[in-house]
Amino acid sequence: MKKAIDILITSLSIFIFIFSIYVIIGSSLAVRNNELFRIFGYSYALVPTNSMEGTNEDSFSKGSIVIINHTPYEDLEIGDVVVYKSNEGILIIHRIIEETEEGFIVKGDNNSSADNELVTLSNYQGKHIRHFQFMNIGLWLIDARAMLLLILGIILLISVLYQMAKIVIEYKRAKLEKFKKSLEEESHEE
Repeated sequence: MKKAIDILITSLSIFIFIFSIYVIIGSSLAVRNNELFRIFGYSYALVPTNSMEGTNEDSFSKGSIVIINHTPYEDLEIGDVVVYKSNEGILIIHRIIEETEEGFIVKGDNNSSADNELVTLSNYQGKHIRHFQFMNIGLWLIDARAMLLLILGIILLISVLYQMAKIVIEYKRAKLEKFKKSLEEESHEE
């Protein structure tokens, strides 16, 4: 039973390690290319400005972490909060305030005027579905992405070292058991 639990824990650790590397590399590439990183059809982003502060239930402030679903463009409605890529290549998250034949007009809840660009099928990235702010950690993350990657790297390194130490200890224990068994067999033969 103990061996099965050890195998399960080791397998789970390996899976978490590989998945963490995938997320770190994928997120880093997405940030560098100013893209959303998708996991199972969802993305997350940190809000860098106050443009969406407001009184609406789905308004949020600088430093909030938003979850974005890649909802089909055709399903968007007035009032939805969407992410689009501007002509300058910047990701913007604002609310749809009007629909035209060319696309959607959007505006930040805290802005006095609508954006100059329309949201179209070609620049649409996804729809906001949830947001949260936990002890302003988003503000810290905005200013310290490199620190976050360093911390995650350290956690992964500790995990790998722990697993390696566990393997070495198990190997030595098995070797010692084998040695004891051979000594017992020799003593029984005499």
